[in-house]
Amino acid sequence: MVQVDVFWSYAIGAGFAASASRQLKKEFDLSGGKAWFTSRYFVYTVLFLACLFAPSGVYLLWNFPQWETMQVAASHGDIPAWLVALFAITNITQGILGYWIAYRFIQKGRFKAAWGQVLIGYFFMFFILIYGWNGTGWQRFLYDASMHNGALWSPGMNDGAAFLASHVALTLYGMGVILGPFLLYPMIRWMRETV
Repeated sequence: MVQVDVFWSYAIGAGFAASASRQLKKEFDLSGGKAWFTSRYFVYTVLFLACLFAPSGVYLLWNFPQWETMQVAASHGDIPAWLVALFAITNITQGILGYWIAYRFIQKGRFKAAWGQVLIGYFFMFFILIYGWNGTGWQRFLYDASMHNGALWSPGMNDGAAFLASHVALTLYGMGVILGPFLLYPMIRWMRETV
């Protein structure tokens, strides 16, 4: 969702950096922080964000404009082209920002603070997802207009548990099968790597 992905992207970038914190600290100590952006961990993060995460958001925005905008847009016509481009860009840049801020803590040996960036990103992501800006975030999330002949959302409307079988949910499951391994496997592997 457009409003959520900014924070999720930040958390993903910070998570990749924090997962490789020991390796990044060693690289920093050996190079003095020069060329941090050529680190394989940073390159992987950017590739993940640019090749998988940002396109998945754009796909959802195109296929489910109401849901992806938290029921703000009624159709594609309500979403200016510049906003779509900005959305795609921020899905990458916010992840880079999360990585960079976590990396700055890692340079100083503050690994817990680097992991704290992950928690901050996920906190705001789930806050927007659950509360939103007026207490209806969870209702907006659990409503798939494509299951109601395009009927627009209004306060109080949600699909409840039926959302789990909605078109949006099925799409999210498919994306999870693709994105999940590319997100989780490297993080687990990097945390297990010996330095």
